[in-house]
Amino acid sequence: MMDEMLGPPSDEDGDGEDADEDQPDDDFYTAAKRRSEKKKAERHEAYAVAPKFPRFEGTVEGERAVGYQIMKNRGLVPHQKKANKNPRVRKREQYRKAVIRRKGAVRDIRTGEAVTYGGEDTGIKTGISRSRKLGKLS
Repeated sequence: MMDEMLGPPSDEDGDGEDADEDQPDDDFYTAAKRRSEKKKAERHEAYAVAPKFPRFEGTVEGERAVGYQIMKNRGLVPHQKKANKNPRVRKREQYRKAVIRRKGAVRDIRTGEAVTYGGEDTGIKTGISRSRKLGKLS
């Protein structure tokens, strides 16, 4: 391909000698070039990407099948977050945020913190009396 663009090779030395003397070297280089091009062609063929949509030559009889976009007929629809697609999850997230906002405005009701009398910690000792005995009241 490059030879076609540049034209026939010229005498690079410029001394006007004939290039037939270097014939054995030229055969070696041309054989090496052919091997290299063959190797590149094989590699290109092995790693070539298959076309996304295969080409179809010819005409199709009848109507064509309806595509996904035509079937859904949604037009231009904005992108939605994953949470917004599920109403239950969306409302749960709204409630969670509302509870957080409310904590800033209203104090929590504190229950169970006031100490209530639970009786004697060690229990009632029957062997000790620290009060006066009541006698006859007259």
